Amino acid sequence: MRHNILNCIAIDDEIPALDIIKEFCSKIRYVNLTGTFTNPFEAVPVINNNQIDLIFLDIVMPQISGLEFLKSLYNPPMIIFTTAFREYAFDGFEYDAVDYLVKPFAFDRFSKSVNKAFQLLKLKKPEETSVEETPGVLHGFLMVKVEYSTIRVNLNDILYIEGLKDYVKIYTEGKLILTKTTMKNILEKLPPESFLRVHKSYIVSIDKIEMIENSRIVIGNQRIPIGESYRTSFFNMINGNLI
Repeated sequence: MRHNILNCIAIDDEIPALDIIKEFCSKIRYVNLTGTFTNPFEAVPVINNNQIDLIFLDIVMPQISGLEFLKSLYNPPMIIFTTAFREYAFDGFEYDAVDYLVKPFAFDRFSKSVNKAFQLLKLKKPEETSVEETPGVLHGFLMVKVEYSTIRVNLNDILYIEGLKDYVKIYTEGKLILTKTTMKNILEKLPPESFLRVHKSYIVSIDKIEMIENSRIVIGNQRIPIGESYRTSFFNMINGNLI
């Protein structure tokens, strides 16, 4: 069972373009890029046999144009067109595309486009985007292995989490917990509406943020750096609550 997830694939005949989409998707925690394809026809079985919510689709490709490929799909998912040719934008929106990204596009523009698709998905299928997780997290806690014991950690008690190679430190309001796991693994166990990765080495509890000072997050006596790769997603979240 998983959190709110936007299942995507990318289709582009240029591998560097797919690599950029792959990199950008890896920075957005609610995006699950299930596959990339240089040949549109190879993507058809994946689209037909899986729950694909969104396709990043190039328009100018040698086998078939993105517009023709889209017309060939029965009940297609949402589409974000990605192309170097701005003149195709009008055609793209005629097909009810979520957005149209002109290459080369920056991460903040990509993130805004993907967030638009995610909000549309929640409107279309609220029952499929409800928060789900393992039983422990669903009830507001994690079961964490510490040496030879397994202890309960209430999510409300977590201030922030620090990654140290194959270990993480969980800082709570009462104690420090050291467990052998990865940041990626623990991030998958945390509800995205409550926790946010702000640096390659830090995850913070959003409710515990007291202040932002000189591009650092203040939680208690700790000042946590905001990594360059996570800056846009963090400040997008903050600006949504700014008065």
